[in-house]
Amino acid sequence: MATINELIIPQWEIDNIMQQKKIVNFNHAIWSKKQFNQPEPAWLKLALPVFDENQLPITHLKLQWQYRPARRAELIPEMNFMAMYKNRRLFAVDQGQNIAHHNAFTDVLPTPPTRIEGCHYHLLHEKHNQETGYPIEKKIEKTDDFFFFSEYFLEQFNCSYTGKIPHPIYSNNGQMELSL
Repeated sequence: MATINELIIPQWEIDNIMQQKKIVNFNHAIWSKKQFNQPEPAWLKLALPVFDENQLPITHLKLQWQYRPARRAELIPEMNFMAMYKNRRLFAVDQGQNIAHHNAFTDVLPTPPTRIEGCHYHLLHEKHNQETGYPIEKKIEKTDDFFFFSEYFLEQFNCSYTGKIPHPIYSNNGQMELSL
């Protein structure tokens, strides 16, 4: 049986999904713990199906968001916003304390830097069957702004939404954030 990393998604398919207009519905969306036996503050996750413009589900595509509150008052929360296609990260935005990404390959388009410090996004490329990371060029006012990164992810993924994006802490999930 093939492992998930052996699944190669053709570049034309990646490009089509990235360019296609998509819709996600946040009505009734609920955050839950990523794993039940993890120490506090626990990682939270939100998984949602993705629809096309005709309100039909896009096969094998879902959004998965993960959030971990800051572990100490002087730190920022960790956030991952991912578009999962056939159980592979097709597109993602990562933010957290002292995060970095090293690109093993830079011979793809758009050409990525060798290393990125701080928040960044990922694109899956068929050429090496790996994600490459790119810096977020948009000005970031607050590095812990969950809604900024949510909107950035949805905009870059060409995805509109209905309903209100639920904050992982302030949407009645039972976990408290450290105040800064």
